[in-house]
Amino acid sequence: MTDRRRKTLAPADVLGAEPMWPKEARDWEKLVGDSEVIYEDRHVVVFHDPVDEAHESQRAPGEIRLTLLSKKAGVDTLMDLGVADETLNAAILHGIQQAAYRLDLQTKGFEVRAHIYPPLQHRPAVAFKIRAGKPPKKSADLG
Repeated sequence: MTDRRRKTLAPADVLGAEPMWPKEARDWEKLVGDSEVIYEDRHVVVFHDPVDEAHESQRAPGEIRLTLLSKKAGVDTLMDLGVADETLNAAILHGIQQAAYRLDLQTKGFEVRAHIYPPLQHRPAVAFKIRAGKPPKKSADLG
C-alpha cells in the first residue's frame, strides 16, 4: 500500500529559502518611528511619544506621555468609530489598560485624552494620549 498523500510545498522548498519581499511601511509605523513601544497588538500600538504638540503644556520632570494609535486604515478620528467597530473599540480600551499596567500607572493615576480634528489632531489616525506624573493645576475655586 502506497501513501498517496500529497506533500505540501512551501516557498522554501522551491526557492531554497523563505521569500523576502520589501515591507512597505504603514502610516502608523512612520508615526511610531524609533520610539519605545509599551504595548502592541494587531489593532493598536502604544508608545512613548517624544513629540509635544504646540497646544500641550511643557513636560514636568518625570512626566510620562504616551500615544495609542489605531492600526486600522480608514479610521482617522474618534468620530469615524462606530458600533460596528466593536473589536477596535475593545482593543483601544485594552491597549490603554495594558500600557497602564506595564508602567504601573494604575497605582499612580493617569489621564486619557483624544484629539479630534485640527487644530488639535495632527496625526492621520485615531490617537489617544495617555499622561501620568504631572499633577493637575489647582483651581482657585477648589481651594
